[in-house]
Amino acid sequence: MSSPWIYAARRLLLAVPLLLGMSILVFGLMRLVPGDPAVVILGYKATPDGVRALREAWHLDEPLPHQYLRWLAGLLRGDFGLDFRQNEPIGRMILDRLPVTLELTLLAAAGTALIGIPLGLLGGAQRRGFADRATFAIGLVGVSIPDFWLGIMLILGLSLGAGLLPSGGFVPIAESPLENLQHLVLPALTLALSRAAVLGRLSRAAVLDVAQRGFVQFARAKGLAEHAVLFRHVLPNAAIPIVTVLGLQVGYMLGGAIVVEMIFTLPGVGRMTLDAVLERNYPVVQSTVLVIGAMFMLVNLATDILYGVIDPRVRRR
Repeated sequence: MSSPWIYAARRLLLAVPLLLGMSILVFGLMRLVPGDPAVVILGYKATPDGVRALREAWHLDEPLPHQYLRWLAGLLRGDFGLDFRQNEPIGRMILDRLPVTLELTLLAAAGTALIGIPLGLLGGAQRRGFADRATFAIGLVGVSIPDFWLGIMLILGLSLGAGLLPSGGFVPIAESPLENLQHLVLPALTLALSRAAVLGRLSRAAVLDVAQRGFVQFARAKGLAEHAVLFRHVLPNAAIPIVTVLGLQVGYMLGGAIVVEMIFTLPGVGRMTLDAVLERNYPVVQSTVLVIGAMFMLVNLATDILYGVIDPRVRRR
């Protein structure tokens, strides 16, 4: 039972009822949002006959259980349905925009790790010293700043002020890798900085906890240099809580991408979701939320598998 494949399969099976529950929840919540999609889409051209015709075409005149089962049956066939506004397949729309969100999330995750883990190690290695106090202050400021405010400040400072980076837009990586990176630096920093502050504070706590254990004290008594103790004994044993927090932060970035993509006008899944909510575009919202939720679960699954790699005892539980 310690095989990583069996462990991963067990975690995937647990994800199935969670996805089913999420589909029911998002379907129900969208029906509670005020406003008729047919009226919103037609706008000032809405007439009773036009609204009735659209509701029949979109099966909104059917009982809610029938609507849900119709949507669920389509999902099981790999069909997300059609967009209310443009009548395009939603699956294709998601595939067109998902690479933007994934690029943003992966770049932000890398920034979170590269900033947060060194901050935590520095603070934990110099407890109550200047570096520890500075790390604590940076972490406190970082977790207090909302993403939308931080994004606007970065645009004002680094784009409109210094002219170093674009303030918005997107260039596909296939067209120009350099311009693609330039357009993603500010959005990724916006997502990464507050998460790096959280990761730094919790990494510091994990390092301090491990540093007080007997085997670390014994390594110091043997005369090992402090950096050797830190990287050879403390960090490997503090890895599980650090990986846990990083995995959770990556999952939160998928949700936080909605705000960041709006601020920086990125054509990603998050922006598409928000536009669909405003238009009461039920099938688009339901499908994108489900896809983001599934990605969150995959990130958690990868984190759980990493537990088993770092500490094989986890797979035996």
